[in-house]
Amino acid sequence: MGLKPDFHSLKEQLAAKIDASRLKTYLCLRDFDSGRTVQINGRQRFYPASLIKLLLLQAFLREVESGRLLLESTHTLTEADRYAGRTKVTGSGVLQFAETGTVCTLKQLLAYMITISDNVATNILYDRVGPARIRETARETGLADTAFNRRMYELDSPLPSNHSTACDLTEILAALYSGEAAGGEYSALAIKLLAAAADKDRIGRYLDKTVIVANKSGTVSGIVGDAALLFFPCRPPAALTIAVADPTDVNSAAHLIGCLAKIAVQHLESSESRGR
Repeated sequence: MGLKPDFHSLKEQLAAKIDASRLKTYLCLRDFDSGRTVQINGRQRFYPASLIKLLLLQAFLREVESGRLLLESTHTLTEADRYAGRTKVTGSGVLQFAETGTVCTLKQLLAYMITISDNVATNILYDRVGPARIRETARETGLADTAFNRRMYELDSPLPSNHSTACDLTEILAALYSGEAAGGEYSALAIKLLAAAADKDRIGRYLDKTVIVANKSGTVSGIVGDAALLFFPCRPPAALTIAVADPTDVNSAAHLIGCLAKIAVQHLESSESRGR
């Protein structure tokens, strides 16, 4: 049996690194071995950018599991799909450049949403699931302060902006890992897609390659974040969410996120190795 990590010491190390950076940072770590959570500003609300797609991932898989949606169902891309209200959907993804009439399965759209953060795919899936089901998923998962009110780039909407917290995002990761979000094969699909996500330059930035990082990043002016399930070779997994507010640039935020993740992972792994 490994020794349990000293979470008080870990929190002190993380807080010291954040203080030294002078950047407002939201962090939540859930260790699935001990069940313990470490959080710094973890219950403070922020605009989550593409991190909110984790909630849609969970809600979509619940709809598939219930039979209300099928992974094999198709969607034919229309010109209207390229817009959210009067705003053209840009940012990350490939469907904004695809030909009108392109046919994708819902499973392909899901993969685009998670692996390359495609915003057009996200909005198509958002409409398929519907805001009511997304709200129901958030409520049933026990998310205290998370809402996906607007589609991506829906800038002219009268609805409140999307919001979440590091603790809520970590709770979604935990639900995906445990199978509470959706059963067996669907949770496995979610983790497979997160592991295939293209951007590993934040939480995964300084981690050993033996740690599998199944993550979803998010970037917008004012917030740079990442949320990941971390799978270790010699201990149970953990979930980690880190978001940095108002960094001077994306790279400096990614560096801080990577340093904090390395501190957390080394702490978890060192306690395990000391116990062997």
